[in-house]
Amino acid sequence: MAAASATSSSELPECPVCHDGYKEPKILPCTHLACKKCVVSWLQKAGVKGGCPLCRAPILPSTSRGQRDLDTLVNDLPTDLATMALVDSHKVLSGQHVCMICDNSVAATSFCLQCDAKICKACIRTHKNIPSTRKHVIEDLNKLSPQRLAEINRATCNVHDDRPAEVYCSTHQELICMLCATTNHRSCAEVKAIPDVATEKRRELEQQAQRLRDRATALATEIQDVTDTFKIMRKKANDTFDDLEQCLKKRRQEVNELIQAEEDAAMTSLAELEKWRAALVLNAASVGNVVQSASGGSLLGMIKGLKSRLDVLESQTGTTRKMEVKDLTFDLQKLDQLRADIASLVKLTKPATTPTTLQQPTQPPPATSTATSATTPRTAYKPRNAALAKVLRVGDRVKQGPLWTSYWGPKNKKGTVTAIPSRLAVQRGHDPQGVVDVQWDGGHEVSHCMGRDGLYALELL
Repeated sequence: MAAASATSSSELPECPVCHDGYKEPKILPCTHLACKKCVVSWLQKAGVKGGCPLCRAPILPSTSRGQRDLDTLVNDLPTDLATMALVDSHKVLSGQHVCMICDNSVAATSFCLQCDAKICKACIRTHKNIPSTRKHVIEDLNKLSPQRLAEINRATCNVHDDRPAEVYCSTHQELICMLCATTNHRSCAEVKAIPDVATEKRRELEQQAQRLRDRATALATEIQDVTDTFKIMRKKANDTFDDLEQCLKKRRQEVNELIQAEEDAAMTSLAELEKWRAALVLNAASVGNVVQSASGGSLLGMIKGLKSRLDVLESQTGTTRKMEVKDLTFDLQKLDQLRADIASLVKLTKPATTPTTLQQPTQPPPATSTATSATTPRTAYKPRNAALAKVLRVGDRVKQGPLWTSYWGPKNKKGTVTAIPSRLAVQRGHDPQGVVDVQWDGGHEVSHCMGRDGLYALELL
């Protein structure tokens, strides 16, 4: 007999492992489906830590591995009964259409949804004449689809496989027939009609699914907010350094122009001085020759004119502007201070621990105080001297180190770092690099060496 035409409109759902129709399809944690036997064999090959054949997501929870046999663990996974019903409907409608009531050789034209059987035209008339089957729903086989047949698929009683399930016991969470309802479940308080319970459970599942969708939307917003925050931070940093670069370029040009102006003015005076220097050298050499080679009479004969010339040279040189490095209006110490200011800009403090912006559901972060997490990495090994100078931060609690006690004796002072590099050193006109400021408890603020001339006067508390 020809197969039903409706079956061609929908393909048979196939297992991704065996590529055949599902047999007891199990819903994996990643929501993919696979036959129970396929899942067991897949895990036997890949090991209990193996993942889904499609996405490699874990199949079994790590807490249950090794506690029970593999078949039992896979059996605990939920079964997709809807897919099972759809596969069974495909099989029913793809077989030969022969009457299942009167004679297997008679062609069936319809399907009785209550009897779950293919019937011929004669059996249709018989159905309509018998009071118990008069109200059965009969549909044309050529128009019946696997989806339609799966939708009205009738579940069987959990105890009696040959009886259809008619009610649901919420107390025991079982589908049962009316015989079980009046015997084994007579004292159960929650025995209801299957459609009523199904409607209630559909509503509960939809509400729970909506909560999951809302939570997923909230998480997506949090993730986007964190991503946008880092984008904003990076753009702000780049903009800041772009502005700083432009400022430095402008300042560099101004400094070079000032130096050039100083140089041009100095070169004019230096050229004048160079002329007088050359004249002095020549005349001094001439006088030297006369002194060495002229006779007494010759020397006395020319002494008046020669002395007059030398007096003029000496007097004119004395009135010429003298230039020294200290006379330059551009102070090189200003460049040193500018370099120190720029260096202080890039001394960023790295966080001691990586902050967790979004709480992970499986591994929540431990509840520790900010102060403890910030100081533990350094205080764990107590860095000293150069190592401490590299990680010392404003706000650190310190005490006087061996350098201090070796010079001035033990005083057991304790205080808090207030400025790195030293602010007080700048105010006093000194290079602040390698010096930090400390506010002593109950005392005044003082500068201390933390690298200057290789000296280190502080230790962490």
